Amino acid sequence: MAVLAADIETARKAGGLKSYLMGTDIIYKGGLVFVNASGVVVAAPVAASAVGLKLAGVAYEKVDNSAGAGAKKCRVYTRGIFQFAATSINQAMVGQMMYLVDDQTIDDVSGTYGIPVGILVEYVSATSGWIDIEPALALARNPREFLNFITKTDNYTVLATESGAKFAIATDAKVFTLPSTVKGLTYQFWNTGADAAVLLSVSPAAADRIRGGGIAGGADNKDYQNTKATAKMYDMLEIVGDGADGWIVTQKQGTWVAEA
Repeated sequence: MAVLAADIETARKAGGLKSYLMGTDIIYKGGLVFVNASGVVVAAPVAASAVGLKLAGVAYEKVDNSAGAGAKKCRVYTRGIFQFAATSINQAMVGQMMYLVDDQTIDDVSGTYGIPVGILVEYVSATSGWIDIEPALALARNPREFLNFITKTDNYTVLATESGAKFAIATDAKVFTLPSTVKGLTYQFWNTGADAAVLLSVSPAAADRIRGGGIAGGADNKDYQNTKATAKMYDMLEIVGDGADGWIVTQKQGTWVAEA
């Protein structure tokens, strides 16, 4: 196409209400609705796959596509101020980003899913508040710059959709298992336990390795470990996927060793 030399009528759609193709799900009127990696809308949470979803808006109607039959669509409000239940908020949080708890509940911490849903504009009570959804809709998918930590207490298998996340754990002898390497995937792992109290392990897929950071070793299918005896609170490992051999250490704090 060449640059314009005359006026044209560019196609446009009115803002405020958008029709989205649905995934295999039931979306209920009034619930928070999210776009997944396939570009279709779903309710949330949907187990671990909820992490990394992007807010689409608030459902204008109920649509049941749980049988997966047909290309059903759901209309969604894409702007406005809506009242939702809250886990535990207060007046001082007005002006802060709120995050997904479930499709009818918000909270001020990123929690399990780490998905922004809107700015708190009016505090009603500790368990209720009004949010403006537009700021969250303007964010790109998986906006990890809004996360502090995703806190875990047990072994956890990291998702590709969680690229950019900062994981924190204070439980001894637990393992973060990585997805197969993809070029550009990035994660941080933080030891938030007391000094000399927590062994933290980061484990690659069987065909991958972790290398770099001045750490000797780094063979396929070998963990990188923040050794318990020398561990300090807020020791950290940052890695990036190279898409071929595995993972490269880009930052580290504290003592880390490769599994023998």
